[in-house]
Amino acid sequence: MEKGGITLKLSLCTTGFKEWDIEEIINWLLPLQADVKGLELWNKHIERFQEKHGPLDKLAKLLETNDLQIPSISGYTTFSKLWNQKEHQNEINQARKLLDMAHQLNCPLIRTFAGHIASRNASPEQWSETATELNKLGQMADLYGVDVAIEIHYDSFADNLEAIHKLLEDIDHPRIKLIFDGANLYVDQLNPKEVLESIFPHVSHVHLKNYHYNHKERYKNKPAPIFSGDVDNLRLLEELRKRNYTGFVSLEYFGQEGMPNLLASIEQWKQQLTY
Repeated sequence: MEKGGITLKLSLCTTGFKEWDIEEIINWLLPLQADVKGLELWNKHIERFQEKHGPLDKLAKLLETNDLQIPSISGYTTFSKLWNQKEHQNEINQARKLLDMAHQLNCPLIRTFAGHIASRNASPEQWSETATELNKLGQMADLYGVDVAIEIHYDSFADNLEAIHKLLEDIDHPRIKLIFDGANLYVDQLNPKEVLESIFPHVSHVHLKNYHYNHKERYKNKPAPIFSGDVDNLRLLEELRKRNYTGFVSLEYFGQEGMPNLLASIEQWKQQLTY
């Protein structure tokens, strides 16, 4: 997506390819590389590569050879289950491992979630503990020269505009950023553009997907190509470009219906946003 000197770079979330190896994803991507410039790597894909091939410099070389960047590495941590000491320690260990991966692969950030329940259901103690742990994570990230991006997501502590601002204020660390995801906000019928306008200075990465929503019964939501669902993604992308966002935008689709919607989304990107 290019206009007026501002370029939005397209990437794919490999979380939608959980059964594939990285090499298979790259080979599948070869015919699409004129449009797709990055892979947002699921941490398990990286671990699987290491098990088969060893050191991460081999993965870095493979991606470089195929002209692919890594905008983010995606783990699944929430830092809100401190009552379970074993699980909490596992999350700390996972985060440290992700930061080391990111440093070695020249990746600017890792993904985390904040909380495993909706912000409105968090107790003051849960909220405070999670903010404290995420501040500690920011301090750890500083040692590696890598940022930590909290994904905006329904049923988490970052699920609405007020909660997002309070979370950032309470964490209070410059390494803590945001992954903007308009489709996740629309689940609760929030206005994605309004949220984006307010939190944009903290946004380091963007997820892009779309659905036809059933707000009464979420499991009936139907995935759709990026410009065919209920979220006005074209307007959001124009807002990003207007604000000189030069980072990556990652297509994120899952499940049986993921592949056709992913391919249709890439085609829509080409048709609508290539100038």
